[in-house]
Amino acid sequence: MVENESKYKAFAVRLNALMKEKRVDVNALKNISGVSYEMARRYTLGTAKPRDEKLEKIAGFFGVTMPYLDYGVGEVLQLTSDAEKIEQLEVYASAGCSGYINRDFPEVIRSIEIPKERVYELFGRKNLKGIRIMNVDGDSMMPTLCPRDLLFIDSNVDRFSGDGIYVFCFEGATFVKRLQRVKGRRLAVISDNDRYPPFTIEEHEMYELYIFGKLLKQLPMKFVDFA
Repeated sequence: MVENESKYKAFAVRLNALMKEKRVDVNALKNISGVSYEMARRYTLGTAKPRDEKLEKIAGFFGVTMPYLDYGVGEVLQLTSDAEKIEQLEVYASAGCSGYINRDFPEVIRSIEIPKERVYELFGRKNLKGIRIMNVDGDSMMPTLCPRDLLFIDSNVDRFSGDGIYVFCFEGATFVKRLQRVKGRRLAVISDNDRYPPFTIEEHEMYELYIFGKLLKQLPMKFVDFA
């Protein structure tokens, strides 16, 4: 198909209007929908339209119904205006990875809503743009991060920006680990659990490193069975 053949022009018009209103660019749309940059760009051009699973994620982020986004019918607003929604970090769909999340990162909670009046109190910022959530299941970062803990990730951070805990892809696998700059333009990858030895990403291996975001907050989640 020739790129300028806008088969889904009406859809693209609605999508671009929502993106403009919320100041979302193509790269952010890629992360929201969990597709490649080129596919997200095609959505904005009207040369492709997302399937139901992706459409639901996009509609949910912008606070509109799927029928409105898809066909222009129904109510525009779906979410209450007094809350901001944080979506799951879709690391497996981003460029540089082999298409899976390893066992450390199960899907427990897909989204969460934060009352707008609590956003600054909880995160020290006016809005939650770029904030994503994910869960932990493995023990490699214990006792700092425990199984099922809910992590709040700043996906605006897409490169090393000082020592801290990052979500990143390296050699096709996805990790939540500490990254620390060490001598020789290298990065040390450190687990808080001593059972997991550290390793180093050498300068010539940096092209295989893709950073999804940096850990902002952790919400401990301890499940207790009563039945």
